[in-house]
Amino acid sequence: MTTKRKLNKTGKIALAIVIIIIIGVPAIFFFTRKYTKDEMHILKIAENYQMKIDYPITHQKKLDQQIREYINLEKEKFLNTVDLKIPVGESQKYELIIGYQIIKQQDLNKNMYYHIHFETYTYLGENQYIRSDKTFHYNRKNKTHLSINDYLTEDKALEKLSIFSYYYMMQHIEENSLEIDEKLVKQITAVDLDNYEHFFFKDEGLEILFPLYKISAEYDEMIKIIIPSKEINQLLKDQYKIKENEKEKEQIVPKKRDLAKYKDKKLIAFTFDDGPSGTTTNRLLDGLEKYDAKVTFFVLGNRVEANRNTLKRAYQEGNEIGSHTYNHRNLLLLNDYARIQEIKETNQVIENIIGIKPTLLRPPYGNINEETKKISNMHIIEWGIDTLDWKTKDKELIAKEIVDNAYDGAIVLLHDIYEFSVEGALLAMERLEQEGYAFVTISEMAKLKNITLDYTTLYHRFN
Repeated sequence: MTTKRKLNKTGKIALAIVIIIIIGVPAIFFFTRKYTKDEMHILKIAENYQMKIDYPITHQKKLDQQIREYINLEKEKFLNTVDLKIPVGESQKYELIIGYQIIKQQDLNKNMYYHIHFETYTYLGENQYIRSDKTFHYNRKNKTHLSINDYLTEDKALEKLSIFSYYYMMQHIEENSLEIDEKLVKQITAVDLDNYEHFFFKDEGLEILFPLYKISAEYDEMIKIIIPSKEINQLLKDQYKIKENEKEKEQIVPKKRDLAKYKDKKLIAFTFDDGPSGTTTNRLLDGLEKYDAKVTFFVLGNRVEANRNTLKRAYQEGNEIGSHTYNHRNLLLLNDYARIQEIKETNQVIENIIGIKPTLLRPPYGNINEETKKISNMHIIEWGIDTLDWKTKDKELIAKEIVDNAYDGAIVLLHDIYEFSVEGALLAMERLEQEGYAFVTISEMAKLKNITLDYTTLYHRFN
C-alpha cells in the first residue's frame, strides 16, 4: 500500500529547483564548452613520466574530431611504451609534449581557413627526443582539408616553390653556421607534396617548416624559412595573395609606475607560465588593476603568435614578459643547437610583437645546468612558492597556498592558461593586500631590493 502526499509550498519550490538543475546544468555546460572554451590542456605527472598536451577547440565538428583522434593516438602510443619502463630520475622522466600553433587565414573572398601545426616530442631515454609533426589545413566553408597545391596557380608552381625553398634553406644554413649536407637540402626541398605539408601564411610571406628527421636520423631539427610575399605571390592564386604593404614595426610603450610608494611594503612577485591565453590571461589582466598589481608572464613561443593582442596588452599595461622557451622541452635533454633554438625563437617572436627581447628565462620544470645558463645569456628565474595549481584545480586551495606561505621577496609560480589559477591568484591578492603586500614584477622586485640580476644565479626569492 502506498500513501500519496501533497507537496507544501516549500516542497514545490525545492522540486522546481531540482528540475531546473537536472535540465539546466547540462545545457549550461554544453553552452560553455561550445561557445567559450577554445582550448584543451592536459598535464599529468606520474612516477616515471610526465605529459603536457595543448590543443585547440575550433568548433568545427569534423576538424575537432580529427584533432582529438590525433592527440589520443599519440597519448596511447606513449603510454603503451612507458607503462613498463623504470623511472630514469626526477629531472629525466619519460616525457610527452604536444604543443601547437594556429593561424586563421581569410582569403579575398572572405573564406576562413585554419592552419594548425602540432609538434610532438617524446622522450624515451638515451638523452634525446623523438620528434613528429602534423599540420591541418582546413577550409571552414567546404569542410575540406587542403594541400599546398590548392593555393598554387598551376602544377609547375610547385617546381618554382622548390627552387625558392632550396635558396632560402641554404641561406638559413649559412647564416646559422649549420653543418647540413647540400644533398639533404635538395632532397627535402624536392618537388614532392610531402615536403610541403607544414606551412603558414604570414604578413611577411609564406613560412614553410622542413623536418630534417624525415630524411636523416642524424638530425632532429625543424628548419623554418620564409619566402617573401613579393616572390611567393607569383605562385599563389589571386584570392590567396599576401598584401605586400610594408608594415612599420609597432612601438609599444609600457606603463611605468613610481616604485617609491612600494619601498616600505612587503613585496611579492606573481609569475605565470605556459601562456598567453586569449580568455584566461585577459581575465587576469582585467583583475590586476583592482589590486594595483603587475605580474611577470613566462610565455611559450608557440603560443605567442595566436595570442599576440593579449601579449601586447599585458606588456603595454606594465607587466613583464619573460621566456618559457618555445615548446616547453626539458632543456637538459637537448643538444646545444636545439637549446639555442628553443630560446632564440621565443625571444624573436616576442620581440616581433612587443618590440623588445625578454631578458628573463624560466626553464621548463625549472631544469637548468651551467652549460644552459651560459647558452641562454638570460637571467634565470625559478620560484619559492609552488602553488601546484595544475594539480589542485581549486581556486580556494590555490589562494590558501599562496597566502599561507607568503613572505617579503617571494616568487609565486602559477599558470595563466587555467581559469582556476587566475581566480585563485586574484583571491590571494585580495587577502594579501590587507596584510600590506604590494604585487610587483621580477624586475621591479630586484630594483626595490637593490639587487643587480646576473647570469649565474638561480633566483628563487629576493630576500
